[in-house]
Amino acid sequence: MYGNSRGQVGVVVAILMVSLVVAVIVIIQVYYVPNWMKEKEAEHMDTVANQFSNLKFSIDLQTLAQIDVPITNSITLGSKELPYFISARAFGSLNVLPPANSNFTMSLTASGKELRSFSESDITLLTDVADITAFELVLDTLENGDIYNVSIDGMKRLEVQVIGDGPYRIDLETINDSTIFDQPIATELPMGTQGYRINLLNPDYKFVNQVLPYIDTPFDISVTSSTSNGEFDISGHQYQNATISFSTPNGLGTIQYQSENAYFVDQTYTYQGGAVIISQSDGNAITSPPFFSASNATTQHVFNMSLVDVRGLPGKRSAGGYGTYAIRTNYSSTEYLEFKASSVTLTITTDYPEAWERYLNTTLTASGMQQDVDYNLTIENHQLVVLLHGPSVDSADITFSLQKITVYAQVGPGWVS
Repeated sequence: MYGNSRGQVGVVVAILMVSLVVAVIVIIQVYYVPNWMKEKEAEHMDTVANQFSNLKFSIDLQTLAQIDVPITNSITLGSKELPYFISARAFGSLNVLPPANSNFTMSLTASGKELRSFSESDITLLTDVADITAFELVLDTLENGDIYNVSIDGMKRLEVQVIGDGPYRIDLETINDSTIFDQPIATELPMGTQGYRINLLNPDYKFVNQVLPYIDTPFDISVTSSTSNGEFDISGHQYQNATISFSTPNGLGTIQYQSENAYFVDQTYTYQGGAVIISQSDGNAITSPPFFSASNATTQHVFNMSLVDVRGLPGKRSAGGYGTYAIRTNYSSTEYLEFKASSVTLTITTDYPEAWERYLNTTLTASGMQQDVDYNLTIENHQLVVLLHGPSVDSADITFSLQKITVYAQVGPGWVS
């Protein structure tokens, strides 16, 4: 009997030990493994967020430099399962979405003055000039006492005078409140000299570096002369009356990562128009902002905006599953639009209008502008309508600069140049 009792106790102890081990394994498998995997997938989502931030930084560098120098970044798809325990592996997909599939477009309308290039000869008056790229005085004939004046916003800035009866001397005076340059710029010019050109933007004459930089733009230029023996040739950019319209009817391309998590909430990271947006079941937000700036002044509002259009190459637009994949980007081209207007309507069509609305509202408020006074934001379905107002109702006191930048992207090895 005594021996049999000890044998029964041993069996019971063995069963209890096995039951304890099984219970511990079950507890680990049912409770701890999901939590560990959830943390692991959350860390992976943080990694993807950092990788998309680095991708945006690379594209920002390329667009600022505007040089076709490829940059390669890495995006990690999915995370590994735990060894020795039953767990599911996370997967992901990376896609360069073409404009037709991105559901991202932008349009802009305004009535005002658009910045355009000009080139004029024999001018007397130019209004709303933004900058001067070339400015010459062409003297067809030299005669003693001929005087040529250049005034900006009613104030004389340059005076050129021909002195002598052959040979001739040409004197130039530059004025910025007071005279800052006054001396001969040509001497011993023989009689019969024709087509003599004077580059008024020559740095030695101090007009281009000590007068123009201190004049508020836009400005008016008027020229007068005591003779018809010469004329001014000028090129630059000028605000001209126009109905401003900008749109991307075919859409703008984007880069998107979509997770397929087994434990953590699924997230989507989208590089859209220059911004990085995170989206999940309970909402979306911009994590890395686009290039948009707003400046609120007493007499005018100034806005600057850059849009990035990402174009993929056939066969190099997607990757899926698990692993780390390279994505290579390179700068292609830039389109510019600058104008002045009293009001501007900006319409953004996107899957994430709430994220754009929060970002723009925060940025505009931080600049000192007031909602319902200087701007209005309205969401209609997948469209965010932004209405910008100038300080004065009737004046073209909004200056808006827009850049549309095209960047090419390809996923995976085997680059196509």
